[in-house]
Amino acid sequence: MTKLSNLFSWSFSAHADFLACPRRRYWSKYALWNGWQSQASALERTAYRLSKMDNLFSLQGQAVERALLWALRAAQAGRTVDVEQAYAAAAQPFLNQCWSESRQKLWQANPRRHCCLHEHYYAHLHAQPATALIPRIIANTKQCLGHFLDQVLPRLRAIRSAQEIPIAQPGNGPPESFQLDGVKIYAIPDYAYWQDEQMHIHEWKSGQPLAAHSQQITLYGLWAQRQHHLPAHQIQLHLEYLLPGRTFSAVVTEAELLSIQQLVQESVAGMAEYLEGGDLRRNIPLSQEHWELTADQQLCRSCNFYELCQAELES
Repeated sequence: MTKLSNLFSWSFSAHADFLACPRRRYWSKYALWNGWQSQASALERTAYRLSKMDNLFSLQGQAVERALLWALRAAQAGRTVDVEQAYAAAAQPFLNQCWSESRQKLWQANPRRHCCLHEHYYAHLHAQPATALIPRIIANTKQCLGHFLDQVLPRLRAIRSAQEIPIAQPGNGPPESFQLDGVKIYAIPDYAYWQDEQMHIHEWKSGQPLAAHSQQITLYGLWAQRQHHLPAHQIQLHLEYLLPGRTFSAVVTEAELLSIQQLVQESVAGMAEYLEGGDLRRNIPLSQEHWELTADQQLCRSCNFYELCQAELES
């Protein structure tokens, strides 16, 4: 079997992790490497397993995406669907399966295949039991689907499969990416299509608006420019906030694309300072102690890697 190399890459989630806590980035990119192999060290195996952990609000977003895509396909096929149908067909089975896998601890045998919920694994770090959150997750999921069906689907039901742009997703080969200064930049839009000589890119959000979301979707605009060789005026971005039922749409500008490119370059340069010799090509991390813990230790209680930092936090 070909040995996998831990190549340097960048994504918006990696950038967010690095800003929030350099140590989290160390665990999620470097300490876990080879943790899936039988000969891995205990630390590598633990870091790899914890990196696969999920939480209920993340599952909510995944459930919403599954259900809205099911509803979109139904509408494109000429069928009328409602919230309860979409929830029962695509969201509920997914949520039930993840909950069951986590409660049964199936992740102990295969953390990549089976869900492990933060609310179960770190129950002592949560103010209330996981079961108390279930009604909220169900209500949020249905509210998101209701807003999608009422406000977003009417804009999309006429889109045909020939107009849709295939997006390479994680788990099905190499995820969608582009190159910038020789660095692989991961950018994975939720949904994209051609209409009236423009590329439309949609990002589904099942929580509340955050300032970083505009940077994230602008990165998708840079992906469209680089990967599909489009000028800015042919790229239209849509942030779909499904929980409050709000949409922000705009044609991206060259200035915005330049700004996000500079953000990526500055972030890459910052990450390089934590590598031996600043060498992105070799991508050998400095030792663990060089990767600082966050100054805001409230973040630690929601981090997947709390177990690995616990002794240091309590010392």
